[in-house]
Amino acid sequence: MSYEKDMLERIERGEQVNDRLDIPLLRYLWDASPLSFITSRESYHDFFKRITVLSSFSDNEIRLFTKFLHHRDFQTNEVIFKQGDSGYGFYFIFSGAVNVYANQAGSSGEIGEFVIKLEKCQYFGEMGLLEEFNRRSATAIAAENTILLGIFKPDLDRMLEQYPVLGAKFLRETALIMANRMGQLTREIVALKKRVRELDLKA
Repeated sequence: MSYEKDMLERIERGEQVNDRLDIPLLRYLWDASPLSFITSRESYHDFFKRITVLSSFSDNEIRLFTKFLHHRDFQTNEVIFKQGDSGYGFYFIFSGAVNVYANQAGSSGEIGEFVIKLEKCQYFGEMGLLEEFNRRSATAIAAENTILLGIFKPDLDRMLEQYPVLGAKFLRETALIMANRMGQLTREIVALKKRVRELDLKA
């Protein structure tokens, strides 16, 4: 079973999930201060400041946003979600890397063809938050020991209820990600069609 499917079933059963990031205020203020450079690890504050989808968030908005995130360590080759699973979450790569595979052959157990490797500060899975009854179009597997920070549909609902301005801002940025990716896909399809026409003319 994939991590995402397991989380979906646990939350639907009403089980308590104790993997929240939820950084204490004083700790976050320290991480955001100029003196935090004396620690060797990257702070969550510094990490989120490097995430383009959150670049317009204030320090306080980022701190509030972390209250709705789940922190999870993945071992190499551990499955995050599988192609065809119900989409449920959106993930940020805090450390490590994730391999994405597509064109999985039915229930044969094959993971499909390698598509792309995603690395630190990249994100994936936004369709799982925005599209109702979403089915994953690819399989995501940890390429190495990896830490992901994820937000799931119920978390987004809670955010919209408790902090509507923050929730709306995050939804807007997430929708922009989808629009940009759709635009990129459209440009790639146009370029491929042009290349096919050129090859046909040469044939």
